[in-house]
Amino acid sequence: MIAKKVSVIIPVYNGAKYISRCIDSILNQSYKSLEILVIDDNSEDISGEIVKKYLIANENIKYYRNKETLGPAETRNIGLQFANSEYILFLDCDDWIDLNCIEKAVKKIESDPTIDIAVWEIKTAYNYCKISSRYQYLYNNTISGKMAVNLLSHSFENEFFLSPLLGCKLFRKSLLDNKNIVFLNTLYEDDMFTYLAFLNSRKVALITDSCLYYFQHPESITHHFAEKNIVGFFDTFKNLYTYINDSDKESYYKYLNKCLNSMIDTMLNNVSDLELQAKYKTMIFKLFYETININEYYNYAFSLTI
Repeated sequence: MIAKKVSVIIPVYNGAKYISRCIDSILNQSYKSLEILVIDDNSEDISGEIVKKYLIANENIKYYRNKETLGPAETRNIGLQFANSEYILFLDCDDWIDLNCIEKAVKKIESDPTIDIAVWEIKTAYNYCKISSRYQYLYNNTISGKMAVNLLSHSFENEFFLSPLLGCKLFRKSLLDNKNIVFLNTLYEDDMFTYLAFLNSRKVALITDSCLYYFQHPESITHHFAEKNIVGFFDTFKNLYTYINDSDKESYYKYLNKCLNSMIDTMLNNVSDLELQAKYKTMIFKLFYETININEYYNYAFSLTI
């Protein structure tokens, strides 16, 4: 049987410090039928020169450079346009994955044609070789798309949850194509993309003993907070609302609530100035009441899912 091809889409912007580790983790996968699409978002460092050295000996790597900086959302969309595969993996240039991730994910999806997404575990990686478990699954399982949305939105207490991070997921490309799931150009584009993918999926497979290493460093977006984070958050959920039906509102508002708490935690962890904290809190409350349907929020966000 001819192996199914996987496209690994890697957006890079000033990632010279990390891009080699990311590419090496893909080139050395146990699954070999794949293409690597590196989309350079007009980097100002030597990221492009590093990638071009890989092109000499690796025909399965393709390099594209944006003429102007577009941001990660549009850069990933460009990768989707070039992808020639049945399955898609998005991997940030500063992250990497275990060397068996793709093979295990493809085997799982191939075992059931109704599985649209395979999800593996996440470990947070830091400098000095420090690693901590972030999302861990104790057993392999296949769940419905609806259950995946519930676990993403923390709709009820459970032994584990799902993350919106992209690098721990293999997507069936036909799901993305048929449902027209792409990245909107917002600051929280991965939150919206993952929610819509789970919402439209038939089944989601959970895979043990394979990990995304989610690298935290001073340049990470999670270590910065500004007004654009707040504006981007509410723009994201305002856009996401236009995609849902009445039957999806409970998971939407619970997901909104979960992500809002996460954003506030990020703000508190990265902004020490109390006056600036107060300014950001005021802005959050203002945009919340301007953007969100308050009656629906209280009806759905705190309802008990049975």
